[in-house]
Amino acid sequence: MQPQTRKQMIQKIHIGKTELKMDRECYTRFLLETVDKHSCSVMSDSELMQVLQAMQARGFKVKSKRYGKHPDVGKAADNAVRKRYMDKIEAFLTVNKKPWHYAHAMCKKSFGIDRLQWCTEDQLRKIVQMFAVMAKRHGERVK
Repeated sequence: MQPQTRKQMIQKIHIGKTELKMDRECYTRFLLETVDKHSCSVMSDSELMQVLQAMQARGFKVKSKRYGKHPDVGKAADNAVRKRYMDKIEAFLTVNKKPWHYAHAMCKKSFGIDRLQWCTEDQLRKIVQMFAVMAKRHGERVK
């Protein structure tokens, strides 16, 4: 596990509590059983690490935020084309090992819109074209 600050460990423990669907009583009981303390604020760094490892043993997985969250365009029938464009953008990002923030920044610079999911179909098509040009520039084959 990577070195992390006390604050990061406490944040991960609280995320784990939510993902494992622990209510307040269950969470407190879990802490008492694991390190014999009722709150993260009174634990040492090693005890926080023990709690985090115990949560991982129960099925909690720490997820990396390196690539960001996939933007959602909605589930309405008229968003099918936008969804296809978003899938193509995701493919370009994956191939080029770029985070979603990269596509959001392209959107912001090109159209003045902060988030990719707020773009129209035409704007998304233009962003896909920008990625295709970038891929050709780097000698990749574009489908």
